[in-house]
Amino acid sequence: MVLAEAKVKKRIWMLVPLSLLFLFSQFYRSSSAVIASDLMHDLSLRAADLGLLSSAFFYAFALVQIPMGAAMDLFGAKRLILLLSLLGIGGAVTFALANSFPMAVLGRVLLGLGMACALMGTYKLLTIWFPPDTFATMSGFVLSIGTLGNVFATAPLAMAVNWLGWRKVFLFIALIHLLIAIWIYLGVSDRPEGKDGGEDRMHEKGLWKESMEGIRKVLQLPSFWFIALAAFVRYGTYISIAGLWAGPYLEVVYGLPLVDRGRTLMAFPIGFIVGGPIFGFLSDRVFNSRKKVTTIGMLLFTLFIFPLIGFFPLSTHLLLVIFFGIGLFSSCGQVMYANIKELLPSSIAATAMTAVNFFTIGGGAFFQHIMGAMIDRFPLSQGQLSSEAFSFAFGLCFAAAALGSVAYLFVEEKRS
Repeated sequence: MVLAEAKVKKRIWMLVPLSLLFLFSQFYRSSSAVIASDLMHDLSLRAADLGLLSSAFFYAFALVQIPMGAAMDLFGAKRLILLLSLLGIGGAVTFALANSFPMAVLGRVLLGLGMACALMGTYKLLTIWFPPDTFATMSGFVLSIGTLGNVFATAPLAMAVNWLGWRKVFLFIALIHLLIAIWIYLGVSDRPEGKDGGEDRMHEKGLWKESMEGIRKVLQLPSFWFIALAAFVRYGTYISIAGLWAGPYLEVVYGLPLVDRGRTLMAFPIGFIVGGPIFGFLSDRVFNSRKKVTTIGMLLFTLFIFPLIGFFPLSTHLLLVIFFGIGLFSSCGQVMYANIKELLPSSIAATAMTAVNFFTIGGGAFFQHIMGAMIDRFPLSQGQLSSEAFSFAFGLCFAAAALGSVAYLFVEEKRS
């Protein structure tokens, strides 16, 4: 009995640093919105430069997803998490000390590489340490803690930057990141005692062959490409607005100071956190349909982007509602993973979801980058970005989200 309780405590204790690592991943990817103006000023950046700088995280993150599963099978999830975490810590320090655009981009690339295994590595460890019937609960715990990183990247970050400056804040964050990595090194194991993984290594060649066959099956499924397109534009437009361009938009169009911008931006992650359980419940219990719920969510997500185009004036209170709605309806994206998983054999479900995740993260890279390039085409107004530039960029997001909504109409779903 005592031994069993000790094992449970060890497993729960393992979850804490792994969840905090995922929190840092969410923080890093969303922090650009608050510090965008500081970055443009300190590093003499144009809008296109800022877009590329922020998107560098997502480009690196997305590319690493391709060999991630095989690397974890070969080297172990803990070892890969620690190796990449060192790159991430180095990236945070490099970014904080950057005195040029290339150095800042290098820092963001290292951050993207460093965080690429935070969630998938944790999922890998969950499958080894926890019974299959507890995976959803444990993964839900990790996601709940991790999503708080998006909240910390808004008002709390703004207040810290207002007090210390963005460089000192990121150096402090790098120190906390290092302490979490040490915690993982000391408190996390790849597998329980007595389970050496020899059987896994025996089947390694077979797994490689099965993996390639699984990828082929995923890519041959027409619905995969419609889901991938919807995921690409859904997350790409969301993180580009909430994680980058909403910050400068609030400063230029509404003249909000730093802390007020952070408070307003907090509506995005709060909406996202609220929406996750709602869309899961609607999909599982009410509609019993992945396609209907996701399509409705995508349509409402698109609708809430429309006011940002600027056809009519918006009060700051109405902006809070709009930002909350964008976050709320963007959370329908989680149902896309359930949709693709159910269209394929369970043996390649992980491959299918990883493929969708590749397009999801790739969307973040593409839209942050392309929106910066579009904004840069507009002349500055009194030394600042123009409101017309934001209207055009948000119009691009609206059109892309509408395309994703239409694409989802062609997705199939497995009927129970």
